[in-house]
Amino acid sequence: MLDKNLMEVTLHEIDKIRADILSVNGSVDIHHLRYKSIVNLKQYLALRSKDRTKVQEKLFLLSLSSLGRSYAHVGGSIETLYEQLNSSLSSLSSDLQQQVQHVSHLKIQEAIELASKNATRMFGGKVSSKLSKQITAIMVTLPSNAAENDGQLIYELARAGVNAFRINTAHDDIRVWQAMADVIAKINIPLEENNKIKIFVDLAGPKIRTGRIRKLEIPVVIGSNKAKKELLIYHSQAMKTICETTDEITQKKELAHLVIDKKFFKKLHEGTAIRVVDANEKKALITIDEVHDDYIKASIDKKVFLDKTARLYKKKTEALILNIEMQVEPIRLFKGDILTISEEDILGYAAIYNDKTNHQEPAFISCSFEGIAEHVKIGEKIFIDDGKIGLVVIDKQEKLLICKVTLAKGNGTVLKEEKGINFPDSHVKTAALTKIDRINAKSVLHFTDAFSLSFSQNAQDVRDLQELLRDNNRIDIGIITKIETKQAVVNMPEILEELLNWEKTGVMIARGDLAIEVGFENLAHMQEALLDICDAAHMPVIWATQVLESQMKTNLPSRAEITDAAMSGRADCVMLNKGAFAKDTIGVLIHILNDMHNIFKKNRQLLSKEVLWSN
Repeated sequence: MLDKNLMEVTLHEIDKIRADILSVNGSVDIHHLRYKSIVNLKQYLALRSKDRTKVQEKLFLLSLSSLGRSYAHVGGSIETLYEQLNSSLSSLSSDLQQQVQHVSHLKIQEAIELASKNATRMFGGKVSSKLSKQITAIMVTLPSNAAENDGQLIYELARAGVNAFRINTAHDDIRVWQAMADVIAKINIPLEENNKIKIFVDLAGPKIRTGRIRKLEIPVVIGSNKAKKELLIYHSQAMKTICETTDEITQKKELAHLVIDKKFFKKLHEGTAIRVVDANEKKALITIDEVHDDYIKASIDKKVFLDKTARLYKKKTEALILNIEMQVEPIRLFKGDILTISEEDILGYAAIYNDKTNHQEPAFISCSFEGIAEHVKIGEKIFIDDGKIGLVVIDKQEKLLICKVTLAKGNGTVLKEEKGINFPDSHVKTAALTKIDRINAKSVLHFTDAFSLSFSQNAQDVRDLQELLRDNNRIDIGIITKIETKQAVVNMPEILEELLNWEKTGVMIARGDLAIEVGFENLAHMQEALLDICDAAHMPVIWATQVLESQMKTNLPSRAEITDAAMSGRADCVMLNKGAFAKDTIGVLIHILNDMHNIFKKNRQLLSKEVLWSN
């Protein structure tokens, strides 16, 4: 039996929520491009501006719809709950009746159609008004060699079920991007308009990276004392050709390779054993396994350190190793070490110990962002290389940040060139659209369907890209903001409002940098909150970063990745990075998404027939 007292208390609380959300309606211009979506976004923000836990519990006890499922249609859901409770209690006053009659909210069915329409603008397909229909598109990042072999890889991925391809302008150039686009254009020729594969171009943005590190004459280590290791031997004239044309060899770039004189190379035959003497006068044995015209497959039985003094011997004949080059100095950082970060383009180096003074000069690295020191305060955290190295700023000098290492592996973590630097505690004021981005954007305007704006932090970043597209008469191109900084999360309402001023838009939850910015332990909550607010704005969402990453690289997913991929079905599109097993991964992802879409639509359980325990 229904608890009348509980119903009356709940009605009173729902009435207060009605007042909160009604107050925002007048703040939106009724001529706004997407008036209904922006009103609903503001109503959602009003709903979430207070703790609604207690009213949620009361609705649950009354078996009424949860407010947590109302984000895409806040006003309509609140009004329905109000009328349901009011009708049951038969206590609606005449004043309230008049108010209800004059309030027009976005209906649930209308919200579903709006969200579907916005998603199909971005990813293709057909608009759906079905409550139980959820479709998640698949996007794949194309590797640099995607257009080679007449675009065979792109064709295979398209047949596997890709809806959109991502071209990353942080790599390669217009020649490579155009070749990829040309292949996709051929694939699209026989397809209907709503089934054509989309091209999303990723603008690199102001990614802050570590600078160059000095090179020293450091011996190169090859082989192992635990087991024989494969290596490749080339003769000097064939090396360049082999690396460019032989698939078998290019797939083995991780193997050590030695370049020797062609005359010595010709003396080597299958089964031959040659001796190597390294920089420390240590000896090892190299056995020739296979001999080809331009290269040899071999194996070495011990670890050796090779420099310009190292020699190969076959009986009385010796040979130099011709490809010994200066090596980037390894900067191995341990917890408690000091690292100096400079704005100036100076070569980095490892810590230097002075025997005379017993003083150690700390390790040094430059940073690609000029002026960073003024944005960072003492006590703020810094992370390098996707969070592998953690730092805290302990001092500042002009153009220098003096940092203490707070996070590194037990045996130390090597600091490398061109690795991303994150400043999660600092408000780094820089435009998302860089000069290089503007040049790259203009070069691909003729084939892109949408631009992904990296490191967008506020509404102005969105306006900058809108202005560029307007100036080039391409208002048909979509805009996707990548949310990957703490500042972007804080500014999500204004970013969404600006996106709603554009016809075709979306949001990418770029969980790699975002996890570092907000803290890995906070990512689960953060991605949920971003999904919810985008749902309120009927904004399509792309779920990105390391989805089925192990599957892509090894063809074997982890259990955690499967669960993560299932969660991605909440989004309108899932992005896979490039990998050797992309085709297989797409099949696994489609299977997971199909299963989840039979159970859920976004965050709402569908209660379809469960066949696991049927007779």
